[in-house]
Amino acid sequence: MTKELERFIRYVEIDTQSDDKSDSTPSAAKELDLSRELVKELGEMGIAATLDEYGRVYAKLEGEKDLPAIGLNSHVDTALEVSGANVKANYIPSYDGGTIKMKDGYSMSPADFPRLANYKGSGLVVTDGTTLLGGDDKAGVAIIMATLDHYVSHPEEKHHTICVLFTPDEEIGRGPEHFDKKKFGADFAYTIDGADPDLVEDENFNAAHADVEFAGVAIHPGEAKGKMVNALRLAAEFDGLLDPSERPELTAGYEGFNHPLQMEGTAEHASLRYLIRNHDAAAFERQKREFVDATKEMNRRYPRAHVKVTIADDYRNMKEVFDRDPRAVKHADEVYEKLGIKARHEPIRGGTDGATFSFLGCPTPNLGTGSYNHHGRFEYLSEKDFETMIGIVIALVRA
Repeated sequence: MTKELERFIRYVEIDTQSDDKSDSTPSAAKELDLSRELVKELGEMGIAATLDEYGRVYAKLEGEKDLPAIGLNSHVDTALEVSGANVKANYIPSYDGGTIKMKDGYSMSPADFPRLANYKGSGLVVTDGTTLLGGDDKAGVAIIMATLDHYVSHPEEKHHTICVLFTPDEEIGRGPEHFDKKKFGADFAYTIDGADPDLVEDENFNAAHADVEFAGVAIHPGEAKGKMVNALRLAAEFDGLLDPSERPELTAGYEGFNHPLQMEGTAEHASLRYLIRNHDAAAFERQKREFVDATKEMNRRYPRAHVKVTIADDYRNMKEVFDRDPRAVKHADEVYEKLGIKARHEPIRGGTDGATFSFLGCPTPNLGTGSYNHHGRFEYLSEKDFETMIGIVIALVRA
């Protein structure tokens, strides 16, 4: 096992799951366990690093003064869907192409995950089935640390100034909070937080969330005729007024969706939270109007009840920034071409901290990590793709 892979496995064994119920920054104190370790390791490399009051790690490796400073960013926290505690990473030096047995009766095979067939004969890191792995985004963290380690170990190799930022709370949408562009110091940057090594992701969803409140009329069901207005039924009826084709399970590529993420309530009061997503700005605005129109219709139908919607924007499509300032995307394309890799450009069906960084003045497309099946117990890292990404990022910052 390479030292780069050992570093990755050491990182995933640190529990850094963020907490969407917390108002603190970072949302979970345990996220700082990895952040402090990164500051320590950077110091051992001879790179000055700071951990600010918001849990952000900033570091810089000075390079050629006449070249633009290039930033690298990854997040330390892991997703909420599956536990991130007591991760037991299982390294398979040479995958045989068959079924990977896990604990609690779980297994993973090419029949269920066809991409696995591509890695027969090469190394994989998988979970034991009881937790997620944390490749999202500790693979990105490890790739950045490997890049810095490379240039510290090879001072004869010229490189751009490398500006580093490790953030907490990306998985709960708070990674870009308190972003300090001046402290970061990059002219443009890359988030290392994707999957495929050949993908340069320079488009993402426009994103908003909608909170819909339903105030019904509760009364004993035995005497409810003509009196009760059940808030739970109002919520179901409201959902039926939205375009049924705009659902995540029915969309792909550039198609947007409305996703009912959470429902709570009683017969008297209920609430729905939706995620609203679309790459196209005009279609995005149309989707938001659907929620307003559905609210008006529900209040018309049920004058004794009350329906209220609150819509808030979360982030925007970073393509808007790259259309004005293509330096980061152009530089990545040129480096990939030199490496003999044909870069693919596909829209992210999600968000990235880089989208917000881009609108805050630091254009930041997203690159891969070599990890897949994120946010679940079937997450895995391809050693081959991980090593490829280390090579790509080293080349990205080479002078």
